[in-house]
Amino acid sequence: MTKVFSLAAALLGTVSMAQAEALTIYSPQGEDNVAWIEAQAEAAGHDVDFLRAGGGELFSRLEAEKNNPQADVVLGLNDIAMARLKAQGMFQAHVPTWADGLPASYSDADGVVHKFWQTPIVIAYNPDRIAADAAPSGWLDLTKDAYAQNYVLGPTKWGTTQVILAGILVQFADENGTVSDDGWDFMADLYGNSVLVSSGDEKIAALSSGEAAIDLNWFGGAFREAGKSGYDPVLVNPENGTPIVAEGIAVMAGTDQADAAKAFVDWFGSVEVMAAYATEFGQMPSHPDAIAAAPAEVQAKAQLVSAQAIDWDLVAANLDGWLQKIELEIK
Repeated sequence: MTKVFSLAAALLGTVSMAQAEALTIYSPQGEDNVAWIEAQAEAAGHDVDFLRAGGGELFSRLEAEKNNPQADVVLGLNDIAMARLKAQGMFQAHVPTWADGLPASYSDADGVVHKFWQTPIVIAYNPDRIAADAAPSGWLDLTKDAYAQNYVLGPTKWGTTQVILAGILVQFADENGTVSDDGWDFMADLYGNSVLVSSGDEKIAALSSGEAAIDLNWFGGAFREAGKSGYDPVLVNPENGTPIVAEGIAVMAGTDQADAAKAFVDWFGSVEVMAAYATEFGQMPSHPDAIAAAPAEVQAKAQLVSAQAIDWDLVAANLDGWLQKIELEIK
């Protein structure tokens, strides 16, 4: 029987020796998502244990474990994190069976990281509290007085928050990643206008209580948290687009269960599993065949927002410095 481990539990060494043969999978996916994946994987004959934590926490843990890796597979970190870990030689090559037909933007020319679903990072609002003609038209509207203390922003260690900030800052950055004074002024106003939270529970509480009516979130999370908060969200489609990131999966270079890990990757990203995942959670797969096999509602949702043009290489090279300035000078 598989289990879901928190980061704190793992740090305390609570994984028993009896579970040592299971694949250890590091993932920032939600508890419900992981429970579903575990159940489906077990039914398909894969023995897996998930260690769940925020994307930033997992990235730091993986770097700390570089010389003594504990994970066999990494599942669900975003483009930036997966690219950085790959650059450090932490993954081994494996071209999954579902790579055929996968768009180039989700494929890895080196055969190391492949993206299994696409995730818009969206502005979602509660239509019971904000009329359509009064909603923000894009990310740069959030600093207007009308939205003061009306949107929720999480900590910079969250992967979603990092993408939100990156999507904004690239609009003020030059080709070297230097952000203009106007950009930093905007960032100060963005934080000054926001309801800052430090946990998912705090975010849901703010949305449920009516303290905030605008959720800055990943696509599936916006719908899930709106459901928990009692409303049907409306998504904003900014004129210059919204950040769309793709979650990747890769086999760790140091795993001693490479064959089992590769078999799990082949299974997880398959069209059948991704279409079933889309049916269960309403999330958009990366593979066109999986989108075609997904419910009509998912196919329609794929048309709700357009992609912002983002140079992720530029972001990856500059994000740490941007976040440091935010933590030290703005928050």
